[in-house]
Amino acid sequence: MRAEPLENAVDEQIRRAQASGSFDDLPGAGKPLTHLDTDPLRQVLKAQGFATRWLELDYEIQQKMAVAEQAIRRTYEWAMHTWAGGTADRRFAQDEWRKARCIFRDRLVEINKLIRDYNLLVPPQIGQKFVLNESDELERLGLAHGLD
Repeated sequence: MRAEPLENAVDEQIRRAQASGSFDDLPGAGKPLTHLDTDPLRQVLKAQGFATRWLELDYEIQQKMAVAEQAIRRTYEWAMHTWAGGTADRRFAQDEWRKARCIFRDRLVEINKLIRDYNLLVPPQIGQKFVLNESDELERLGLAHGLD
C-alpha cells in the first residue's frame, strides 16, 4: 500500500479543520515552542509534579558546568588578548590564567562529587556520567594551549 493516498487524506482533513477554525483555540496558540529547548523526560516529570533526585543532580551538574566553562573561557580570552598585546601586563595575565585554572579545577572537584552521587542514583537504562578531568575539559573547550 502506498502512503501517498493516506497522506493526501490526512492533509485534506487538516486543511478542513484549519478552515473551520478547529485549531484556533488550542492551548499555547501563538506562543513559542519553548518545550523544544528542554529535556523531554524532565518536562514530563515536572508536569506531573515531581522530579527524582538524579534528575535534580543532572540539572545541577549542567548548571555548574556551564558556569565553570563560561568563567574559564572568559579568563582565557582576556589573558590571551593581554598576552598577545605584548604589554607589561603579560605576567599579570599569566598569573590570572593560573588562578582561573585553580578555580576551574576546584569547580570540577565539586562537579565530580555531584556526578558520583548522580551515578549512584540514576537508573541503568539512562546511563552514568564520566567524571571530568581538567586537561580533557580544557582540550574540549579549545583552551588547552594556555599561558603555562
